[in-house]
Amino acid sequence: MPPNKSTSKKATAKRAHSPETNEKSTAGTTKRPQKRSKTSSASMDEPEDACASTASPECPECIAPESPTLAGKFDMYMMDLSFLSKAYLPMGESKPQFDALYKAILKVQTKRDYTARCLLPDAPFAKDGRLASRTSNDAMEEMPFDIKIADLKLVDALSFSSVERAKFATPPQGGLGVTGRLELAEDHCGIQSAAGVFRMKYVCTVKDEDGADVQIFEGYFSFNVAHSGLYKRKGHGSGSKSSFAFWAVRARRDEAGVEIGLEQN
Repeated sequence: MPPNKSTSKKATAKRAHSPETNEKSTAGTTKRPQKRSKTSSASMDEPEDACASTASPECPECIAPESPTLAGKFDMYMMDLSFLSKAYLPMGESKPQFDALYKAILKVQTKRDYTARCLLPDAPFAKDGRLASRTSNDAMEEMPFDIKIADLKLVDALSFSSVERAKFATPPQGGLGVTGRLELAEDHCGIQSAAGVFRMKYVCTVKDEDGADVQIFEGYFSFNVAHSGLYKRKGHGSGSKSSFAFWAVRARRDEAGVEIGLEQN
């Protein structure tokens, strides 16, 4: 399913800028219970993921959560990263290894590495969310676009299109999730149009080395950018397209216990 098309906005004089975080140093480049509002629902042909609601023999390391919270700051990791996909489903295994996946993610997260970051406000989403991906950069500034996640909705059984599902390491099942429409946070003199989709759902809860619960999420990101004549004349081509499935965990915390990541505009 192609990304939702938003109305193109031609800017007058602004350039996009990289979203700021409350983290002091720049991360290295990645290589390749809240109170629920009334929710939407989406039908699924497949049964709900065994890890989506309770511990199960299908996912023995998963723990039944009190209530997954789809708000806050998250670090996102592309499923195409081989070291993560191998930890998630090692050769010879038929079931996902979520505990091993979390440990693999933690190794790079502690090095301030990630594919993308997002910020989701509390439901019922009176504010927009934010996202910045190292796969979607301003061709002139060579920094990630500041992306707005608009029209956020909680979905009881989030589903994915066949095109989106093909990007996942294993077929995603239904579960509590959030969906939104992507666009640039500000008008941009070098961009003719920009639009995309964001979907993320709760998957599983595991324990960290201190015995605390850690929630794992999965989702899909797609963002298409069409350059204006200005960028084309500068030799930056017609635009860019980026799409990937991802795993996500909550952002690291600083010494004061505050999540590190994108800030609310």
